[in-house]
Amino acid sequence: MLRNQKSKGMSRRAFLDKIFSLALLGSTTYFSRAFAGNVSLSDVVRIAIIGNGGMGTRHIEALSVNPNCHLVALCDVAKSRYYNAMDLVKKLCGKQPEGFQDFRYLLDRDDIDAVFVATPDHWHALLTIMFCRAGKDVYVEKPVCTTVQEGRAMVDTARRYGCIVQAGTQQRSMPVFQRAMHIIHSGGLGTVTSARAWVGVNEWIPGEKVEPIPKGLDWDLWLGPAPYVPFSRERFGGFMGFFDYARGGQLTNWGIHLMDIVHWGIQQSTPLTIQSGGGSYREGAGADNYETIETVIEFPGCLVTWEQRHANVHENKGYGIAFYGTKAALFVDRTSFLIRYNDGSKAPEFIGEPERSWANTDHHNNFFDCVRTRCKPHADIEQGFRSTTTVLLAGIALRCGRKLIWDAKKEEFIDDKEANRYLVRTYRPPWHL
Repeated sequence: MLRNQKSKGMSRRAFLDKIFSLALLGSTTYFSRAFAGNVSLSDVVRIAIIGNGGMGTRHIEALSVNPNCHLVALCDVAKSRYYNAMDLVKKLCGKQPEGFQDFRYLLDRDDIDAVFVATPDHWHALLTIMFCRAGKDVYVEKPVCTTVQEGRAMVDTARRYGCIVQAGTQQRSMPVFQRAMHIIHSGGLGTVTSARAWVGVNEWIPGEKVEPIPKGLDWDLWLGPAPYVPFSRERFGGFMGFFDYARGGQLTNWGIHLMDIVHWGIQQSTPLTIQSGGGSYREGAGADNYETIETVIEFPGCLVTWEQRHANVHENKGYGIAFYGTKAALFVDRTSFLIRYNDGSKAPEFIGEPERSWANTDHHNNFFDCVRTRCKPHADIEQGFRSTTTVLLAGIALRCGRKLIWDAKKEEFIDDKEANRYLVRTYRPPWHL
């Protein structure tokens, strides 16, 4: 059973009546504030975290001791996860938040200013949209969406309701990347004409074993808008290996992080053409998502490649991004960057702070600052959507097996009905955008 908690917020009818009355004032400022943005500059931001598994736990650890926020509620479809998380928060800060199995109990709470969405990928868009409509600001993990249609709906909803939405592309707030971007944008590499992003292979194994649903897990709610299938631990614990929940494995896991930096470096975020090749070439390798992938993406004035393969190391970096200019090349990951000049010499490697957690405190604090000031965050939802779109398009090109031409204004492929089918997805009732 769910915790039978009565909403502490106003009724939905009262909420809508308030919106309507403010709309009659004809002021976009007041109208926006009716939806979101009631936190003053001196306030501690009151938050809830939805999804208390791996990434959710990292956020919980960091946010429990962050003086800029107060963790009011935890939510997960698996009761054991939010019970464990409640105990963890109490241990870390001495205050225990409330726990819920169904996120809908949080929508009308007026003691929650913002939510963190750290669920599997297929829930990111719906939760962001629903909480924006409820007047909450949102920090949503990457990839922000599983289709282009979802991402555009997220951006439009955030703008319509005046919400701050920060994507979980925390590299935007890391000094090592900020310093590297300054060098690139100030002309230190000359004109950048190509870039590369790379990581290892998908490691999710094929096959699954159907089992009884574990006690305390709402499997139907975990599936949400995805097709109904019997429970298996492979899906529940390894969702990135299945196309119903993640569109490419590492392509949309690490790919969004790395392609986001590519966009930042080349100052372009709308591709012209995309072509991908790949597969699972070892017997038994891969699940729904291919093990090895290589993608070539054309941007105005720059050619970009995505590499996903074994033994994938460049300049001693097992993942990262490289920018190639007319004067020099720069190689960067979360710990350091180095510059190799075209005459063969190298600059001393810049070593940044070690990465302590995937849940980056600077990125959290940038979000909280923007909740208070209503400024755009480092990873605004529009950019998070565009960086996600590029890797989604790479996955579509892989499935279609040919070069695709992208119309950025219409957000669709040119004269390609088959490819355009992958820009949307059918939701399982009662869920809908």
